Amino acid sequence: MPYKIAITLSMTLMLGSLLSGCIKTDTLLQRDPTADQYYILDSRDLRLCRGETSDCYDLTPVASARIQLRPMEVKYGQRVNGPNYPVNFARMLINPPAGSYSVEQLEGGRFYRLPVNDYTDTAWRSIEDVFSAFYDN
Repeated sequence: MPYKIAITLSMTLMLGSLLSGCIKTDTLLQRDPTADQYYILDSRDLRLCRGETSDCYDLTPVASARIQLRPMEVKYGQRVNGPNYPVNFARMLINPPAGSYSVEQLEGGRFYRLPVNDYTDTAWRSIEDVFSAFYDN
């Protein structure tokens, strides 16, 4: 009888954990080989993410880190201009030079799927450099 109670209790705890969301699912996305083979741009919150992963950057700091954006500006052949630098950065991503890559609009225009390529990788590295300049010192 104690054996049945232990099994029932264990199943109840496991089911409770599943239903309450206590089990971490980030690793499940990491196991999907396509989870990071594109970028997702959130045009409302101005965030750039590596596919469906939690690897994301807020674009707001680009206004204060102009020198780190230079590689992107060279690659795209234009400057990230103000007065709203983060919006301009996002616009450059969704309007690539000479149609160098295709952008897919998702969910009513808020989200955009960008391919991983030399252009978008340069933009990604630029935003990484912006965050490194702010937070690694």
